[in-house]
Amino acid sequence: MSVDRQLVESLLVEARRRPTSALSARERRYELTIGLAFVAVVAAMIAFLDGGVRLDVPVAIGLVAAHVVAQRVEFEIGAGMTNATELVLVPMLLLLPVTLVPVAVAVALVAARVPACVTGRRHPERLLLAVPDAWHAVGPALVIAAAGAPDPSLSLIGLYAAALAAQFFVDTVSGVARDYFALGVQPRLQLQLLGWVMLADAALAPIGLLAGLAAVGRPAVLLLLAPLLGLLASFASERRHSVDQAIELSNAYRGTALLMGDMLEADDAYTGGEHSQGVVALSLAVGEGLGMSGTPLRNLEFGALLHDVGKILVPNEIINKPGKLTDAEFEVVKRHPVDGQHMLDRIGGALAEVGLIVRSHHERWAGGGYPDGIAGEAIPLGARIISACDAFSAMTTDRSYRRAMSVEVALDELRRCAGEQFDPRVVAALDEVLASRVSRGEPAKPQLASLVLAEVG
Repeated sequence: MSVDRQLVESLLVEARRRPTSALSARERRYELTIGLAFVAVVAAMIAFLDGGVRLDVPVAIGLVAAHVVAQRVEFEIGAGMTNATELVLVPMLLLLPVTLVPVAVAVALVAARVPACVTGRRHPERLLLAVPDAWHAVGPALVIAAAGAPDPSLSLIGLYAAALAAQFFVDTVSGVARDYFALGVQPRLQLQLLGWVMLADAALAPIGLLAGLAAVGRPAVLLLLAPLLGLLASFASERRHSVDQAIELSNAYRGTALLMGDMLEADDAYTGGEHSQGVVALSLAVGEGLGMSGTPLRNLEFGALLHDVGKILVPNEIINKPGKLTDAEFEVVKRHPVDGQHMLDRIGGALAEVGLIVRSHHERWAGGGYPDGIAGEAIPLGARIISACDAFSAMTTDRSYRRAMSVEVALDELRRCAGEQFDPRVVAALDEVLASRVSRGEPAKPQLASLVLAEVG
């Protein structure tokens, strides 16, 4: 299953913001727990397993320093981040006592983050994460130590493959558990995102293995990795720049949508105020109930906010007319879905996708709607959701020519029209949303809901 682009963007934004904030009480408890567990496991490894080669202090210091440098070559990949440390971790496993490798990695992680804490780019409490971040090194160290820490050789490729698999396993378990217990991120989502990080590490591991084997007895050979690190740093910088531009563009679309919503509200208090915000709140709840997330949910939100934007071009005397419209006046009103799409098409990008929803929000499930007369699944799901939520909000809102219906009467009307005007599945989901609100003691009809732009589905 692919990871939604909008979801990727929102998680990257959150990941960028997190380092400057203090740990929550929940994070603090969990990080201390897994940090102490790391210390206990590594102490047991040192006490009971053979580390293989003797410790060469200058080589150890050099590898720790190299690991610090490699951490700075940071890639935003998928919805997470990784770096080039695999190029150094593999040589560590070959050149240092293998039971001490997790310690060396933990020292390097702490050393790399101290300057950011001193300068204020990282909150000092975030240093607590450095030691637990070294859990990935425990897996391969355990595999190699359990095999008796044999002298490095290319003939042991099977053992090294098993060590890499152990690294991925421990990294996955520790990462998924950490993000679930400390941050509340669902495991299913984490497993999708970790795939990108594993792919990057798997690509760098063979290079690190060859460098490590070549460096046995002559560690200065590892200096040949410096040009590769420099090249990767350049690519990482370009990648970050492109992500920055994508986020800025997405924010521009979001700001444009909100600005157009403000214009709509200023033009007509009903269309742009309580009605549109009520439709947004209901549409998001129904969309989530139907399993929407990420970009589709964001487009649904923008579509709900802007579904009547084309009415800006409808004369106020028609919009606010107290009484039934003439056929000619109704034809003018019926142009607003197409006019709305044209307005959003001129902006382009993400809002052009929203324009397809805006165009179809007056189509009918069984056909006969406008402007295109399409039916069933041919109508975008977002438009079907907005159609039902728009009708419910309209029926339960005072108009210039009638009083609002009760929630119960409006729901009965939606049920009666399900299968003809509205998608039955959408009506059922809307019914569940309203019933859930009532069961929680909340008003079934949202009261001028504040807009919460869909960041994470």
